[in-house]
Amino acid sequence: MLASFPVETPPQHLKATLLALALHADFVLDLHCDAEAAMHLYTHTDSAPIFAPLAAHLGARALLLADVSGGDPFDEAVSRPWAELARAFPDRPVPFGCQSVTVELRGQSDVDDAMADADAGAILAFMRHVGVIAGEKPVLPAALCQPTALEASEPLVAPTAGILVYRRELGETVEAGAVLAELIDPLSGAVTPIRCQSGGVFFARSALRFVTPGKRLGKVAGTSLKRSGRLLSP
Repeated sequence: MLASFPVETPPQHLKATLLALALHADFVLDLHCDAEAAMHLYTHTDSAPIFAPLAAHLGARALLLADVSGGDPFDEAVSRPWAELARAFPDRPVPFGCQSVTVELRGQSDVDDAMADADAGAILAFMRHVGVIAGEKPVLPAALCQPTALEASEPLVAPTAGILVYRRELGETVEAGAVLAELIDPLSGAVTPIRCQSGGVFFARSALRFVTPGKRLGKVAGTSLKRSGRLLSP
C-alpha cells in the first residue's frame, strides 16, 4: 500500500497513521539509510528465518537481531507484541500477525539508478519468495552474512576530538583489536587509534571527518559482546 500525506501533517499524526496502516500488513519493510554504511537489516530474533532470504537477495553484510532493542523502532512496534503474546501463552499457538524488518539501504550518499534498480529487484524477489506477489520463486543467492545478536554489536566512540581518518572499509570483516580509524589532533599531530573490541563486520560509520569527544564513529556487527539497555546507536 502506498500512502501520501500533506506536508503540514504533524509528525505524531504521521507516525500514528503509518502504524495504523502497518498493523494490517503481513510483512512490513521499514526502509532507511545510515550516514555511511554497508547494506544491513534489523529485525526481531524470531523473525530471522523469515528475513534471512531478504538479506541474501539484498547482499546484506549484517542481519542484526534483538527481542527488545531499547529504542522502540517502528518495526518492533508491529512485530514484537506478537512474540510477547506467544511467550505469555506458551500453551497456545500464537503466530506472528506481522513480520517486520528495518532495512538500512547503505548510506545517505549511495544514490544512483543501478543501486535503486538492484535493490528494488531484490525486494520484489523476496516478495515472490514469501508469496506476497505472483511469480516463480527466485533462486536464493548465497548469504554474505549470518544473523548476529544486536547486543553483540559494538558502537565505536571518539575518546577525543580530531580529524577522523578511517583505516578499514565498510563491509570488511575485522578482527578483535583491529584499528578501524584514527583521530589526528590538527595542532599537535598526535594520533589516537580507534580499535574494535570484538571481531565482526564493520558495517556503518559517521559521515563527518572532524569529530568531538563522545561522537559515535562507527558500528561493528560482532559476536562476543553482551551489551544491554539501548542497543541501537543514535
